[in-house]
Amino acid sequence: MKIYITNLPRCRDRREHMLRECARFDLEAEVFSGIEGKDLTEAELKELVFAPERNKLSRGEIGATLCHNGIYRDMMEKNIPIALVLEDDSVFNQDPRPLLDELERQTTGAPEVFLLTNRANRYIDHGTPRQIGNTKFHHAWNATGANGYVITGKAAANIYAFQTPVRVVCDWWRLFQVNELIRFYVCEKEIIGLEPELASATLCVDRDASWGRARRKYIRYVRNQTPFRLRVKYFFFRLRHTFNIRYQ
Repeated sequence: MKIYITNLPRCRDRREHMLRECARFDLEAEVFSGIEGKDLTEAELKELVFAPERNKLSRGEIGATLCHNGIYRDMMEKNIPIALVLEDDSVFNQDPRPLLDELERQTTGAPEVFLLTNRANRYIDHGTPRQIGNTKFHHAWNATGANGYVITGKAAANIYAFQTPVRVVCDWWRLFQVNELIRFYVCEKEIIGLEPELASATLCVDRDASWGRARRKYIRYVRNQTPFRLRVKYFFFRLRHTFNIRYQ
């Protein structure tokens, strides 16, 4: 399976950490250079973000999302059917190779994302979990984090189209699912965790007194861009599963 590592060129210690992690299991990975959001000019931001006059993503968040978008574009250009994406503060909790091999074998071309992390994951406890090798996956309701996930080529293409220009942070999986860009799953047992010494956020968030209020307003604006048909569909989907949501 193709493996990408996101990394800012200045973060050499993080890059070396991830290469050592992959070497533990003889995994070959490509380091995909990130974008320094703080170095983007105002003219570049207007070209790269959705509704620049409203957009309240921080420059760090924009840079990180552009990096993930770059990976998706690379998958599209090289016709890569499935890939593992790792951020540079990740750590393997177990040997990932059996699961990665099984995920690669089961690739069907559907737009799917499999989160191998546990970052405030919520899932729908309804029906039988999806068994992939020795790992159970639940249909996700919501989750955050993008430090370790497997994504199919179709899902990458769908998110790339939606995120060009950048609308939201790269790990707003729930919004992507509501817009029927992906179907995403969370693993029952965490495969990829965070390295404690490296897990402090590197995203620069420029805030002032009005930042939180303005950001919430922008989030509502983005949500309202979802086609009315899909919002209605999600409303009834949410009603159906109100009592089936579980926290990991």
